[in-house]
Formats: sequence, structure tokens, C-alpha cells
Amino acid sequence: MKKLIFPVALVVIGAGSAFATKASNAKDDAIVPAYRMDPESGLCVEANQQCSTLGGPVCKWAADGVTVLHDEPISPTECGAELFKP
Repeated sequence: MKKLIFPVALVVIGAGSAFATKASNAKDDAIVPAYRMDPESGLCVEANQQCSTLGGPVCKWAADGVTVLHDEPISPTECGAELFKP
């Protein structure tokens, strides 16, 4: 039983450190490339614009001022979460 406690503790500490590092990096990486849905092809394409992952007014495509921009694609036909103005 005592031989099992130390390895389990190491795994728990390692996992906690990994999650803390990931959360810290997410705050630093608030500005990301934006993507939009192309109505003609139905694909999620890069909008050549930068937006923020942190809340605020919704980030819209500069070319038309109406199209809402999203985070990187989940699949070729589906964009990620909505992004916000930096």
C-alpha cells in the first residue's frame, strides 16, 4: 500500500501542474487568428484578422462589418467559439 501512495501522488501533482500551466498560457494567448464561415463553400476559412478569446464586444469581419468571427476550426465545415474585439 505504501509503495502505491508515492506514484499516485506524483501523478496527481503532475496533472495539477499541467492544468495550471495550460490555464496560465490561455490567459497569455488571448489574441488569436480569426476564422469565418464562407457562405459559398460552407467551409470555415481564415479571415486574416486578429481577435481576442476574452469577453467583450463580438469581433466582426472588417470586410463587411457583419460576419461574426470565430476561433480555429473544429472541422472544415465548423468554426470554433465566437471571438471578441481585442
